[in-house]
Amino acid sequence: MAPRIAVVTGRRARSYLEDIVGELRRTGWRIEVVEAPAEVAALIPRDVLAATLRRLRGRYDLVIVPGTLEYSLEGLGREAGAPVVKGPREPEALLLLAELGEEGLEKLAERGELEPSLLLDKWLEELRKRHLSAPGLEACGVRVPARPPPLVVAAELYIQPHTGGEEAAEKAWELLGRGADILVAGFGSDWDRGEALEVLRAIADRVGPVALDTPDKGLAAEAAARGLSCLTLSIGWGDPLLEKLPRGSRAVVIPLREGAPPRDPAERAELLARLVEKARGAGLEPIADPLVDPPGMGFASSVAAYLEASRRLPGTPLMAGIANVYELVDADTHGQIAVLAMLYAEAGASVLLVTEESWKSRMAVAEASIAATMAGVALLKRRWPKDLGVDLLYAKEKKPRGRPPRLPRRRKRLDAASIAGWQGFRVDRAGSHLISVEDGVIRDVYIGRKGVLELSGVSAEQVYKAAAFLRLASEPSHYAYLGYELCKAELAALMRRSYAQDEPLIEPPWTRCKRYSARERRVVKPENRG
Repeated sequence: MAPRIAVVTGRRARSYLEDIVGELRRTGWRIEVVEAPAEVAALIPRDVLAATLRRLRGRYDLVIVPGTLEYSLEGLGREAGAPVVKGPREPEALLLLAELGEEGLEKLAERGELEPSLLLDKWLEELRKRHLSAPGLEACGVRVPARPPPLVVAAELYIQPHTGGEEAAEKAWELLGRGADILVAGFGSDWDRGEALEVLRAIADRVGPVALDTPDKGLAAEAAARGLSCLTLSIGWGDPLLEKLPRGSRAVVIPLREGAPPRDPAERAELLARLVEKARGAGLEPIADPLVDPPGMGFASSVAAYLEASRRLPGTPLMAGIANVYELVDADTHGQIAVLAMLYAEAGASVLLVTEESWKSRMAVAEASIAATMAGVALLKRRWPKDLGVDLLYAKEKKPRGRPPRLPRRRKRLDAASIAGWQGFRVDRAGSHLISVEDGVIRDVYIGRKGVLELSGVSAEQVYKAAAFLRLASEPSHYAYLGYELCKAELAALMRRSYAQDEPLIEPPWTRCKRYSARERRVVKPENRG
């Protein structure tokens, strides 16, 4: 039997909801709009909603109430005799019910809120099927679609001279574990060719053949011939590798002539198209890279070059080296990578080339993997890259967690700042603590009456409980201090940030950066947090 669903709304939105529900009835479901005695859906009082639900008892299998209601729905299921869930904040998103299907209604009842994230598993399966069927080419054991979705993440690991093979292989393994689909080994011109081949052999033994980016043409040709590299990067016009690489090799061609790309997007795409044709004539399988220019130095016009190349080379995958942007902007990488992934995906690129060479770009590979998923699902489902169940929100959040606790009305209010001013530093006779973070592990070195002890753990809770059990402090304020600092240390470990005891972990830019105000025609100093 088809599920029976009620959608509760207010008087003002009823006709609009009827149009949306009319679309849903095409699924064969019995779905009706129920009007509560309130003008605005978001302002239906809880007691009014409860009375409305009591009138529906036994008539429906599921009741959807406005997603804009601010109060808890706890207990309202008993009134309705069926699960009561919140709908989406945007009424149009009710159409997700049709895609959710009857099986998904159980998940909806458990979740308590109709969100697009309920469909993420289904969408990811559709993305996988699209990946398997999309035209493209195989490179390094990865199917690279001619056009997204999905997007492939290529992570470049620049290998410093005299790096041992085992060390390089371990770093390569880490990047693959963070979400890289293809690993690119980067070697500078100062490498001995024999040593570089040995390092490539060690990496290949651990993770398989990798892509190679090097100015040493002989190294690139020999690595491809030995099966140590599966994709050769950065081949420009007149490059001898067009003739030296074994037939059937995969290669990334770039629109360089005499060491520089044309500035005009159309000329750049034209040169790239000729390079693709030349590479295919030499028996190679090309990926085209129109080149991402740095911000402030041609970035916008290089995006236009991708659009033009996408039009001229419909069957050739495009690569975008987005590190050329985020490495050159002093802003957090995760937000930049999310936008860059969507931008270049729309422009036709199906491969994102990323690096983690600078300190500020640590974990960029993991961020790019998530951004690629967001962009892939967004393109597949023709949705904005929001409310998908996967995101790159890090310091900020989509909505607040829960509601503030109810406080007693009668309470004495004290100013903590004024009290704290009277409390000076008190030495704890039990001893002192030195806190640090190393490779994701929190270390607390105690120096005091019980000798010198080191506590280590991956969470603040582990360390402070151990310190309390061993009685490594005696002053209540010292225990509070340890909890405060250990919490900072845990956050630093999770966020891959540096940690320094007694120093702020996060300082928002508006508290430390000067800015120029066009309105005031002057430089404004950062806020003083006192």
